[in-house]
Amino acid sequence: MDKCIIDLYDLNNECSGVFVQIGAGAGNLDKRAKFRDGFTEFVKSMPRQKLKKVVLVEPNPINIPLLKECWKGYHECYLYEVGIVPKTYNNKILELYYCPLDAPHYQVASVKKSHVQHHYGEDCEIHKFDIPVITIEQFIRDAIGTDKIELLALDIEGVDAEILLELDLQTLNVKYLSFEHVHLCENKETVFHHLESNGFEFIGLGVDHNGCDCLFINKRFC
Repeated sequence: MDKCIIDLYDLNNECSGVFVQIGAGAGNLDKRAKFRDGFTEFVKSMPRQKLKKVVLVEPNPINIPLLKECWKGYHECYLYEVGIVPKTYNNKILELYYCPLDAPHYQVASVKKSHVQHHYGEDCEIHKFDIPVITIEQFIRDAIGTDKIELLALDIEGVDAEILLELDLQTLNVKYLSFEHVHLCENKETVFHHLESNGFEFIGLGVDHNGCDCLFINKRFC
């Protein structure tokens, strides 16, 4: 079995202390996920002195109260209630679609209605929120600046492949990149090739506690 990030990570190595989770949900307080979240577990397993900044991005307002509760007491934590979208999305406000059957924390809520319908059927009841959105590169510039990101974890329901393929990986100041591969579908090989041809190497499983994430390392930081 592929090793996961917890097996691979050496706490004795130099660490920038900046950890970013895009698609934070309710943290480890989602009862449907059996109160588990791989990113939360990984970051909280680290010595507190290693943590400089923990950045959480979650567009669904329903999840914000529990996400705040999850990270209560962590002064290093910064929460952004915004959606991350590809550059082809020109509006600053978009609709976030969800199905009531996905309650209480709507893990497959997406700016793509078809993504929700893929999970719950084309005839499923659809509700929606209006949410502010931003591209990932703009978000990193605004929220992180020039700091090196130790780990960037992505779970952006329905648009993961589009965002990964448009990333300027030559300038991305990220050491470890963890992302959900399940919904990449026919784009998986293209995404892997894009990463590998730009200096990233697949090294195992990422932060998802169900083993659904791939983990890449930026060879510039090896």
